[in-house]
Amino acid sequence: MSTIFTSKAECRDCYKCIRYCPVKAIGLKDGQAWVVEEKCILCGQCIAVCPQQAKSTASQVPLVEKFLDDGERIIVSMAPSYLATSFFSTPWKIVAALKKAGVFRVEETILGAKPVAIEYGKLMQEKKGQTVITSCCPVTVNIIEKYYPSLLPSLSGLISPMVAHGRQIKAQWGEDAKVVFVGPCFAKKAERELEHARPVIDAVLTFEELISFFEQKDIEPEQLKDQFSDKYVSEIRTFPLKQGILKAAGISDTLSPDIISISGVDECMETFEALSKGQIKPKFIEALACRGGCINGPAMDSNLMLPVRKARLYHFSNTAESKGEEESREIEINLKRKHIRSEFKEERPTEEEIRKVLALTGKFTPEDETNCGGCGYSSCREKAEAVCLGLAELEMCIPYMKNKAQSFSNAVVESTDNGIIVVDKDLIIQEFNPAADQMFNLEERMAKGSKLEKFINAANFRKVWRTQKACTCQKSYKELDLITRQTIYPLAKYGVVIGIFTDVTAEEKRKSKFDSMRQEALTRASRVIREQMRIAQEIAGLLGESTSETKATLLELIEIMQEQEGNGYDTQN
Repeated sequence: MSTIFTSKAECRDCYKCIRYCPVKAIGLKDGQAWVVEEKCILCGQCIAVCPQQAKSTASQVPLVEKFLDDGERIIVSMAPSYLATSFFSTPWKIVAALKKAGVFRVEETILGAKPVAIEYGKLMQEKKGQTVITSCCPVTVNIIEKYYPSLLPSLSGLISPMVAHGRQIKAQWGEDAKVVFVGPCFAKKAERELEHARPVIDAVLTFEELISFFEQKDIEPEQLKDQFSDKYVSEIRTFPLKQGILKAAGISDTLSPDIISISGVDECMETFEALSKGQIKPKFIEALACRGGCINGPAMDSNLMLPVRKARLYHFSNTAESKGEEESREIEINLKRKHIRSEFKEERPTEEEIRKVLALTGKFTPEDETNCGGCGYSSCREKAEAVCLGLAELEMCIPYMKNKAQSFSNAVVESTDNGIIVVDKDLIIQEFNPAADQMFNLEERMAKGSKLEKFINAANFRKVWRTQKACTCQKSYKELDLITRQTIYPLAKYGVVIGIFTDVTAEEKRKSKFDSMRQEALTRASRVIREQMRIAQEIAGLLGESTSETKATLLELIEIMQEQEGNGYDTQN
């Protein structure tokens, strides 16, 4: 079952999750990242560092809401790091809001931590000559099970405080009680799915998810009166800090090679590497995946620095004394669990495969390997291995893509028919392409490094740099039998002006010839029209005289006819 998901719509090809993943459990294809589950240790770094918030875990808020809707008796196991959160003015607001939401009880997970810590103290005495590694942190357990299986015998074989508290609650309140763990750790969601945890932990929420839960319930914690947890253990409230397990177990944390307290994935893996090679042989290792302890978990609020969180935890630990019900008796539970070697086996490509991939990105010798880290991997070789395994792409190499883009850009500039001239702010020629050389014969005249005005009129270039506004114009060079259409624009960021010249000589000559032909045609047409008008006028004159004579004849005929009618002649005979 997947724990961490990536939103393809939000993933923006930035490689930050790869860069921060300590075991490189991130694959990338077509610019989209995904989590390689069999490699993932669930440290949550990819979620915490993603600038686009493209990674997340499946929320179990709906499951908790269903418990409430069904009238289930919910008991919250609150991780002790809740005292260090700053989501609300006091941690007691969280308790009050949970109670308002309908939660039956809120207890501190530290109740389960107490018997586990006592058992650690016993193990250290019993396993003389053998290293004991704590198993409270699910991430460190994942690291050993997947990457250092030879150290499995050194793991304590004890359940985590979360599971221990879950068993206590079920023993006291019955199997029907719903146990909801709330903490700063994404890995707890996956731990809940393990065989030994599934019967006693019904849901896992992070502190961040509590905020959305309260919003959905229309609960504003800051408006509520503080309420303290129903049950706690005061003397080991520093359990979520580095060396907190040692203190709770009664193990001396003085400087000694026998007792080691490590925090942060990198430090854990370095220590496990040294231990697996037999370079160190401590008696006890307190291992926490988050630097400084659980108060620096990936689902903690990010607006406080580690020392501030630590101070906040101490402050609220002191103010909580004598509040609520302190645990006075222990509930007997089974603290044992089995650690199972992961089936994951990390593949390694051959040297030939690695060299082939390196060559594809222009890295033929070790000197070619820049190891810039832009792809998210610490070295070019490591990235090449990922490409061989289908977890990375050639295009992730920034120098390779830069050179490719430059080569493409250069090819376009070199092959274009447009002349291109680049000058600096003093109008000194920096670059020009073959088309510009052909137009102005710049190469032969050794133009690079010389003033532009020695070769062409530079007035427009000067104006463009002064005004920082592009211009387009047409310019004739009679001595070169050249007419160009020019687009000149500034690049202030780089301190240059670029001129693009399009040779329109042939076009302008055709246009001039066409204009001449058009003018000649117009002249001929005007002459023909004038001649036609003259002829038309002469015809009209002749027609006018003929019409006048016809009109006179007709009038005379009418008069004669009228006279006949007056004299009584029978016109019908």
